[in-house]
Amino acid sequence: MIRWLFALGMLLFGFVALGQAGPRNYAITPPRVSYSADTAHAIVSFEISNRGAAATVATEIVITQHENGQTTHIEELPALAESESRDFDICLPLANLPGEDVFFRIIAGIDEYELAGSRIARDNEQLFRVNKAQAVAGSGVCAGSSTSTAPLSLTMPLLGWRVVFLGNSIAVNGSQLDYGAALLAFAALLAALAFCLWLLSLVLRLLFRQPPKFNTWQPPYAHNNWYDMNSTLGRRQSWQYHAQNNLLGEATAPDQLVLVKHLLGRQKEVMGSWRVKAMRSIQYDIYGRISRTEVLMPLGVIDKLNRLLQRAPTLDEAALHKAIESLAKRISRATLSPIEKQNLPLPIVLEFRFESEGSEARILFELYQYRGEDWQLLDAWEPDLGQTGARIPEQFSFTLNGQLPGEEAREYKLRLRADVAALLLRMISQLPADTPEEPPAEAAPIHLADR
Repeated sequence: MIRWLFALGMLLFGFVALGQAGPRNYAITPPRVSYSADTAHAIVSFEISNRGAAATVATEIVITQHENGQTTHIEELPALAESESRDFDICLPLANLPGEDVFFRIIAGIDEYELAGSRIARDNEQLFRVNKAQAVAGSGVCAGSSTSTAPLSLTMPLLGWRVVFLGNSIAVNGSQLDYGAALLAFAALLAALAFCLWLLSLVLRLLFRQPPKFNTWQPPYAHNNWYDMNSTLGRRQSWQYHAQNNLLGEATAPDQLVLVKHLLGRQKEVMGSWRVKAMRSIQYDIYGRISRTEVLMPLGVIDKLNRLLQRAPTLDEAALHKAIESLAKRISRATLSPIEKQNLPLPIVLEFRFESEGSEARILFELYQYRGEDWQLLDAWEPDLGQTGARIPEQFSFTLNGQLPGEEAREYKLRLRADVAALLLRMISQLPADTPEEPPAEAAPIHLADR
């Protein structure tokens, strides 16, 4: 039975809605309050206009006390035509009102066409103030003269708020707050807004963060002045500043000496806990490096390289080569992007800045000499570290050939990609020579002065 009644009511509502030609939109102006000559009534004057389509159904004007919601006056509001306006003067008795300010709310046209709290009904409500003591004091004022003004109101369309400043309180969408509570609410709103802005800035920094700068690198090795420079420890300390990377290149002269350094984990695993913090490429000529060709590798390349360092021991040969080729393609493309065609023959330096926790990192130096058409290990040691803090910095520097004579630009780009891939493969898989854990403190002297 209830369902049938509900359906019937909805049907009747549909017929009434069909009778409405279009969406009407009533608006009420701020009321003007005056007092009668006998000080017995307050006269509320206002204007109601229809800013929408013509209305076909009458509605009501309701005046209530703002604090307790008690209805004071109800009057019929006839249907207004499109753009029609009508003035109203309503008398409110002052006999039962207190002597101080009393605030009233006037509502016009709040019904099924303009629902309470909806956007279209925001201009259907107004507040006004009545003061009985003021009416008595101004008894000589003629009826119709305005002796009171409506309270200040503020509308925030984006938030859907309507704020009215009353005598000793603030009304927000009909909810009344004293100034202390309103101040606390405003402070909480500002704090929430500041927190949201901080989150937004954090998201934007993560989305648009720049590659880390390649600052000047300071070797982490300790320099002990008390070592005799002609002793093995003194020679090791002098040599270890000349190591560029962990790869042995091709010999260019008999008895050539080369120093390499290996970045290891606690168990001497290659790279261990070392991670790339920054990476760059730059060209150089006989006068030095060409700064305008410097390229800081994007964070995507650095993150991908770090994931490769972690996963390399568990990947098979095919998966490892595939990951390295994809990475080499991005590195070579970024490297060549700022280089002009006439500068392609210049060599390129590729630098990696590493970092690792002090408790997990080991650095191993190996000194080789080219003898009998092969490299022979002369000495190996781990350096004394200086004051580095919780993390140890390190750096690898590699040199790549530029465009060779007779090589086309397209061929050079393909060859550079292959060279970068081969370099990365060797860098993450180059094992140190089999050496004792603690090499002897004194080894055979190396006569550098003869070279």
